[in-house]
Amino acid sequence: MRENNSDLRWLALGALGGLLLAGWGMLRQTDVGMDLPLSAIASVNDVIISRDSFERARERLGALGEGADAGAELLQRLIDDELLVQRGVELGMTETDPAVRAAIINSIVASITAEADAADPTDEELNEYLETNPERFSYTSKLHVEAWETEFEELAQELVSALRDGGSLPDAADITLMPDLPPGLLETDMLRNYLGPAITAAAADMPEGSSAIFARRGRWLVIRVVARERQAVANVDGIRSRVLMDYRRHLAAGLLENYLENLRERAKVSVTTP
Repeated sequence: MRENNSDLRWLALGALGGLLLAGWGMLRQTDVGMDLPLSAIASVNDVIISRDSFERARERLGALGEGADAGAELLQRLIDDELLVQRGVELGMTETDPAVRAAIINSIVASITAEADAADPTDEELNEYLETNPERFSYTSKLHVEAWETEFEELAQELVSALRDGGSLPDAADITLMPDLPPGLLETDMLRNYLGPAITAAAADMPEGSSAIFARRGRWLVIRVVARERQAVANVDGIRSRVLMDYRRHLAAGLLENYLENLRERAKVSVTTP
């Protein structure tokens, strides 16, 4: 029992010595008695580390950041980070290192657009945004397509090439127009009955005059979009999340542009012809 007590005392002394050395390591580089503002927890070459920054870092660590020892280690880490940042500036990394420059740009953009990310407009405001930006929320409501079908992929490829190049269409009995497809503009819901939902959705995204090949039920379909008709969404109901995302993106772009405009007005920029 006496031997065990002796071992425990040596372990305790060793742990205490480690803590004293760690504390000395920090005191060696930091003037604890220096006069700091109440909002600061440290100063590194006259650059302030705020208490808010320290608390945010502690929150990110959660339970790992609790306790006096953990707080001292965290503060030392923040001081070391600041020393590394300052050294990077001294070495000109903000001017020459693409990764560093990109990180700075992304950080500034994120801070500027944070207000937009937190925006919570009412349905009335979103409907107003919807009304003033109808082109952002329009959809293909009607399509006029021509459709050919064949069992041979080579014939389908030949037909698509002819349609795209304006050449003569292949004269073959093995590739024919879809006989029951009505001509002219059709509601996309009706077109799905002939082409299926997947091909109809793909055709709705195709430009007028374009052609494409699709496989369906063991056959090949060649689709040419002759004309299309688009319709704007009239109400935010059903697409609120999509409108909100676009609203915030548009707001963020405006905030960033205003910020850049202020920087341009204050800056002296000289350019030459590229």
